[in-house]
Amino acid sequence: MRKAVVGLAVLTLVLAAAGCGAQGGDGKGGATSAPASSRTAAAAGPTWAYDHVEDGSAQMLDLAAAAEDDIWAAGFEQNSDSSAGHGRFLRHFDGTRWRRLPMPAVLGDSVYNARLDSVGSGEIWLTASGPDGRLETAHWDGESWTSLAENPTGRIGDLKAFGPDDVWVLDGQAEARHWDGSHWTTRALPAQAASLDGTASDDLWAVGSRDSGEGVGGESEQYTQPAAMHWDGGSWTLTRTPVYRFDDPVPPEPSAALGKVVVVAEDDIRAYGGNGFNHGEVENEPADQPIRLRWDGTRWTDLPEAAGECGNRDPVTVDGTRGLFLDGNWYLAADGTCVKIKRPRLTDKDGARRSSAQLLWLTSVIAVPGTDTVLGAGHVQVNQSGDPMEKAVVVSLRR
Repeated sequence: MRKAVVGLAVLTLVLAAAGCGAQGGDGKGGATSAPASSRTAAAAGPTWAYDHVEDGSAQMLDLAAAAEDDIWAAGFEQNSDSSAGHGRFLRHFDGTRWRRLPMPAVLGDSVYNARLDSVGSGEIWLTASGPDGRLETAHWDGESWTSLAENPTGRIGDLKAFGPDDVWVLDGQAEARHWDGSHWTTRALPAQAASLDGTASDDLWAVGSRDSGEGVGGESEQYTQPAAMHWDGGSWTLTRTPVYRFDDPVPPEPSAALGKVVVVAEDDIRAYGGNGFNHGEVENEPADQPIRLRWDGTRWTDLPEAAGECGNRDPVTVDGTRGLFLDGNWYLAADGTCVKIKRPRLTDKDGARRSSAQLLWLTSVIAVPGTDTVLGAGHVQVNQSGDPMEKAVVVSLRR
């Protein structure tokens, strides 16, 4: 039992690291060089521009786009009665402006942990937890929100859709659930899964950890090893991944897992995670071991470390064939170039003083279907004496 608990704890840490990777603070707590007089001031290299700044103190939780004139963001007000789930809202962009809307009537505004997913054919899923913790899903068909006929059980840890009638979800366990447009089918996985991505309905990857097989147990007392599973349209198969161990003396309760998978191309799959242990039990602790793998169509191999600041950062989303958006507002181009994505400062128009320190945290970065547009959603943390605040924002990339 202890092994199962520790393995789950380590996987949770890896998942947390992967989830937090979408949050992009600049790590400096200060201003950028962009002039304070412009929300969309240009600078050399890629730059985030503020397309929308929410009034008051708030955060954006998620973002999804059905089309360039049908984009949705979900947020919540910081000064609302969060214990009752109030203050949740949507923003919708119709190609001209961002309109504020209440949560769909089928959900009400007393919901938590809202997430948005584009499922194809101009349709969006909005999933949230109700006051009793039950999962609720609203479906946008391009004209109105309706309740999904049947909700997946448990929480949604990750989702990949190839169409509104071909949706896969994970809940962090050794199961995958598939929606065919009318009902859910549950399929057992050969290992515990944390992240999901793929190129087609018969070419899907899930990664996580396994607590048996090669490299588990033995003298190293390794609790878990990375797991990568492939769906070929008929079954889920465990593929062989490298084995990770610490040198002697082995730290207590070592566990390796993958927490993020992204598809760059059909023969270029990237998986990210780490080999960690139970810290605080010995004096001379080794460093945790980052795990970065690449599938070349035949096998998994260790991915060479990227240059500079991009070397120890996980991907947030793929930028087509151009490169990868990484956590912390960094960008890794396909040619290996690593650059920081700049941003302008919020101004006194938004309640931020010139002396304030500002950090941009993004919880979601997406590509708008059929366009070259990349959007992000999150908040700017404004640290200033007397009136600190968090400003919910939607940003777009200026290349």
